[in-house]
Amino acid sequence: MSKFLLVVLDGLRPDMVGPDTTPNLVAFAAAGTRFLRARSVFPSETRVCSASVTTGCLPRRHGLVANRIPHPLDARRSVDTGQMNLLKAVEQDTGAPLLDAPTLARLLHGAGRDVAILSSGTTGQTYVLNPEADALGQLTLSVHGPEFCSARGRDLLARLSPPPAAPAERAVWLAEAYRTHILPEPPDLSILWLCEPDSSGHYQGLGSPAQLDALRAADAAFGRLVADWQAGPWRDALTIAVASDHGHATISGHLAIAPHLARSPAEGATLMPGSSCGLAWSNAGGETIAAAADWLTRQDWVGSVFATDGIDLPLGVLPSSAVLANHARAAQVVFTLRTSAARSERGLPGTTLYDGDLPRGGGTHGGLLGAELHTVLMLGGARIQRGLLAETPAGLCDLAPTVLTLLGLPGAEAMDGRILAEALHDGHEPEARPAAESWEAANGTYRQRLARTRLGRHIYLDEGFRG
Repeated sequence: MSKFLLVVLDGLRPDMVGPDTTPNLVAFAAAGTRFLRARSVFPSETRVCSASVTTGCLPRRHGLVANRIPHPLDARRSVDTGQMNLLKAVEQDTGAPLLDAPTLARLLHGAGRDVAILSSGTTGQTYVLNPEADALGQLTLSVHGPEFCSARGRDLLARLSPPPAAPAERAVWLAEAYRTHILPEPPDLSILWLCEPDSSGHYQGLGSPAQLDALRAADAAFGRLVADWQAGPWRDALTIAVASDHGHATISGHLAIAPHLARSPAEGATLMPGSSCGLAWSNAGGETIAAAADWLTRQDWVGSVFATDGIDLPLGVLPSSAVLANHARAAQVVFTLRTSAARSERGLPGTTLYDGDLPRGGGTHGGLLGAELHTVLMLGGARIQRGLLAETPAGLCDLAPTVLTLLGLPGAEAMDGRILAEALHDGHEPEARPAAESWEAANGTYRQRLARTRLGRHIYLDEGFRG
């Protein structure tokens, strides 16, 4: 019976994959298929990406539209989706599931198949991958402690040495837990989500020696896993995918947004800051939303500006549907802070302003820079083409339908993503050809542009920027 393992290296930029930093990833890609035009979703934030991975749907379908969202019943409150208890509270408050689309775990359970989630991400991120783990009798293991694991995850945790405190060491610990305790008899689907090189990039500097050391350690742990896979009984039955959920931009400077909003048309809105930011109102009419969006286009610290569909959009503002994030839970106005394609002090292209507690020189994400949207995606195994560098666009939503197809299960056609058939020995190139799309808007000296690629009914975000 076919099996599937998805390994996510959170926040890994494609330009950080190389023989000096990730020799095992390089070797894995050479023996399989690597997608050169892999893309994240918007906002390029971890919990949003996690929801797209597990549902195969865009944010406008699954409904987890940001790392920090307005509370669905009261936009005066915001919810940090990184905390599992807060996500459970939202479900209790609304009487509805966290996600509007079924997860891979739910679909596999319906087919009598098993799923294991192992994550060193936040407790909220781990929960997003399978909010029903206990109800479905499936394994979820979080490094943050037994209270954040499912019952089966707690049983496994009790048999392991205590997780280390440092994120880089936790990522290695988790990979070793999978290699020694899960890989010998894997479930139908495993997701191994490693918090590196994301955590070290955030707090110790994007491209810093500490981040590169963390990446090398994660790569070495992956190499040990691959060696056991190739030498073990599941070599031909197990397909492995390696992906990153988003990239990173370097924080070039800090900006406190809230003082700028005072006495502006956005005064009174709930602000969700970061590098990608939201403004939400409980009861705002189209004129209020439009006035706030218009005001943002006249601020030199602002990048792209989007506002809810269905209102009279001011000049310079694009609809939320353009970035495939138009959902009832989304903030009515979403904007990014000013970015640049320039190189950082460590030589990495892509810098941004930021409102938050991460240090200057640290990495952040959520916006539309290519450095944030461009991701890593590789497939390997007996059913995968060897040595293929695929130039067709691909993305996070494509993982779930590909998983279902390789496991011989239905449901792929209901997802936003596509089956990555060109990577399969018995597959084929997409019938449609990639077509570039450009969305542009201007208001006086303010101009923004959003570059997308369409492949049939599937849309991939390439980059957005202020001109």
